Amino acid sequence: MKKNLIFLLGLLFSQLNAQTLFDAERYSNSTIQGSARFAAMGGAFGAVGGDFSAIEINPAASSIFGFSEVGVSLNSIQLKNTTTYFNGVEEDNGNDLSLNQAGIVLVLNEEAGGDWTKLSFAFNYNKTANYDNNFSAIGVNPNRGIDQYFLFYAQGKYLNDISRLDGETFNTAYVDIGDFSGYPAQQALFGYEGFVINPIPLAGTTDPTNPDIRSYNTNTQAGASGYTHEYFKTSSGRTNKYTINLSGVYQDKLYLGFSFNTFNVEYRETSHFYEYGYGPQSGISQLDFTNELITLGTANSFQLGAIYKATPQLRLGLSLESPTYYRLSDQIGQSLNTVVRTENEDLDLNLNPSASGIYTFLPGYQFNSPGSVRGSLAYIINDIGLISFDYSIKAHNRAKFTPENDDYFIALNNQIEDNFQTNQRLQIGGEFRLNPQISLRAGYSTESSSRIAFDNSQSIISGGLGYNFGASNLDIALQLQDLSTQQALFSDGLTDRLQLDQDNLNLVLTYRLKL
Repeated sequence: MKKNLIFLLGLLFSQLNAQTLFDAERYSNSTIQGSARFAAMGGAFGAVGGDFSAIEINPAASSIFGFSEVGVSLNSIQLKNTTTYFNGVEEDNGNDLSLNQAGIVLVLNEEAGGDWTKLSFAFNYNKTANYDNNFSAIGVNPNRGIDQYFLFYAQGKYLNDISRLDGETFNTAYVDIGDFSGYPAQQALFGYEGFVINPIPLAGTTDPTNPDIRSYNTNTQAGASGYTHEYFKTSSGRTNKYTINLSGVYQDKLYLGFSFNTFNVEYRETSHFYEYGYGPQSGISQLDFTNELITLGTANSFQLGAIYKATPQLRLGLSLESPTYYRLSDQIGQSLNTVVRTENEDLDLNLNPSASGIYTFLPGYQFNSPGSVRGSLAYIINDIGLISFDYSIKAHNRAKFTPENDDYFIALNNQIEDNFQTNQRLQIGGEFRLNPQISLRAGYSTESSSRIAFDNSQSIISGGLGYNFGASNLDIALQLQDLSTQQALFSDGLTDRLQLDQDNLNLVLTYRLKL
């Protein structure tokens, strides 16, 4: 196992990686979450302003406020996932209740005249991503099984570097191999010690234990229709965004703003993969592979924004958001259970380092999600209401893992360029005042696919109402979100995709108080 120590130490920092395209997609996407008024109008607030969540998309929005305010929002979401995997269709449901937004804005009006007539300072908390979700997929895969995953990591590696030493326990080998060879070799260790793959003896020999073996084949055989798969995935956590904002009004026409954002990230995921239905010549009759991932981190970004009052009714908005610079670390726990066929009886083999508290801690890394550009238009219809439009673009193929001179990240960044594309989001919102107290709102948002190989576009229909008490406001919104995407079971080897269709119902309640 340690015969290639010098070589492996040379590759240490390029091999201790487990990041994938899934991570790039997770931290590059954004959702329309925030206050109830913002959600009800489809997030089309880039030129409207005057709302806490509007500050999140255009920093000039805080100087639209007429008074200092505090606001807080609660969010309840009902999840419905429909998963299709070959011949199987599954449905799963879930729900979540959380604090979605909280903020304060302080408005300073200049009474003595001058070009700058107003300054606003704001602090806002916004939950930009909610990872609480669960889904299942069951079907018969006619193409490949989990053996392809373990073969992907094993091929080319010396048998002595992916197997236990004499008298060594599996857990000790798992830690030792992880320290010297990294995450990929640990996956190969699971495959070999779990009897999912077999070593191929060197040419001219019949010894399957020669430490110089570097080629492997499968120890499984598909059933008559293929491999039966059951996949269950649960995730939790969120990305929280904290915004410090400053904006001002120049000559009563031009609103300018700047925001600095900090984020904290917590993502937890557990996946259970079951494979069975093997043929009579298969060396195993059942397999259970479990993976746990915990990602923690922080991030920073900044925004510049402007709103121009072309006429008393027409407003134009423009905002630029920098890339978000993440600093992340991953912790991985794994276990593999196989039922091995022998001449006398089946042997239940349980390889479970995580049960003993053994986790793989990967080196910290950085990820830069792409920035975005947003153009906005709003038309104010006297005291009756308004209609607004936002259009934004984001180049998802420009996301980067760093350091960029790392061999693993070079390959992964090339995959990002090949698999992602620039997408567009169009948002439309409207508000109609029935009377000075009651307002009706509606909105629509559509976002094109950020993936090239498949369609992961989404749309949101929303509506709501608000009641003005004079010194305070109570707003409520409903969102219906339709999202379709595809996910591979594993990033390598067993890469067949499942189709995931999500229909989510989101209820937002906001209370705002003038100071």
